Amino acid sequence: MSQNKQFTIAFVPKLINIGYFNAMQQGGEEAAKKLGVTFVYSGPTTSDANLQVQIVKQLIAQHVSAMALAPDDPAVIVPAMMQAQAQGIKIFTTDTDAPSSPRAVFVNQALDSAIGTAVMDSLADQMGKQGEWAIDSCGPAAQNLNSWIAIEKARVTKYPGMKFVGVVYSGEDQAKAVADSRDLITAHPNLRGIIGQCTTSAPGAAQAVTELHKIGKVFVTGVALPSGMKQYIENGASRSFVLWDPVKLGYLTVWAGLQLASGRPFTATNDVPGLGKISYDASKKYLILGPPTTFTKANIDQYKF
Repeated sequence: MSQNKQFTIAFVPKLINIGYFNAMQQGGEEAAKKLGVTFVYSGPTTSDANLQVQIVKQLIAQHVSAMALAPDDPAVIVPAMMQAQAQGIKIFTTDTDAPSSPRAVFVNQALDSAIGTAVMDSLADQMGKQGEWAIDSCGPAAQNLNSWIAIEKARVTKYPGMKFVGVVYSGEDQAKAVADSRDLITAHPNLRGIIGQCTTSAPGAAQAVTELHKIGKVFVTGVALPSGMKQYIENGASRSFVLWDPVKLGYLTVWAGLQLASGRPFTATNDVPGLGKISYDASKKYLILGPPTTFTKANIDQYKF
């Protein structure tokens, strides 16, 4: 591992100090220790694509070996990614893709189709496949969230008794998600389900349901951390939700950065120390962590993130 000490792998999340990206940071630090590289974790304190650009430029000046990004707005970040690439930095995405960028690989938590399908089926099961439903998402330009929303809207055609009434965007702000979800419930008296599309909006929606005494009448699912949703699984505001292991995603991100920095190609199946076999889709340049997990009262206590 001593030859890896020359490499510095950076990760720029959408923002710092929220549970999801804290978990990715933890995984990145674990991988850096195991693989013998330096890991730099730096991001804005609010969800702001322009602040991300500033941090990318700071990391370019530090001459990091490889840089992973979870773009808040792919269109805004692409010029900075191209600038990093021009400086010889291996640039790639993780958690959220920027398909039109020069990224070398996307470290993909799970296939969009699997995530969107699992979330929609979770909501349909909770709602008894009947009634009005809405989405509380985060950033309106987030490529991963928009992909999941498109799949959910396609999947719901399986459930003709369900009617979509709209989407709101709460940023990566749980307090705003509470307020926005309360507004959704108030504006739509027949609302029976809310998808919280990210790890701040799902617990925000469940908190709104709890505060408005709508448990058993309005059901919440989405993409969330077990730590954020545990109390709402226990009180019945949510019966199930979907995620993957963000610690492992952070770990895989640093491993991918080392592969790129050291000039080693990805193969169809990669043996990743600490993770096992990870598949690579060469046509899309995707590393795929694996299928998502649906969390319920039966399994939520097995997870600590």
